[in-house]
Amino acid sequence: MTDKEAINLLEKQIMALVAAGVDMSMDQEFFRVGEYDLALEGVYVAHKKHPGVLDAKEVRSLVDDFGMDTTEFDR
Repeated sequence: MTDKEAINLLEKQIMALVAAGVDMSMDQEFFRVGEYDLALEGVYVAHKKHPGVLDAKEVRSLVDDFGMDTTEFDR
């Protein structure tokens, strides 16, 4: 996936969580200022806390694309 596609998908995930009532205000700010890695961490944690809101394949695709180590979040 291209950088633009990854950023668009990350934004989509944040918006889906917000629409589901999850407070993503800090992650939205990280996204707004271009701290995409930090925004993705927030999306990943929210995905773990609120299963079923996001498409797991899309989240995994972002994690893989960003090269994010999820070990600390998967405990």
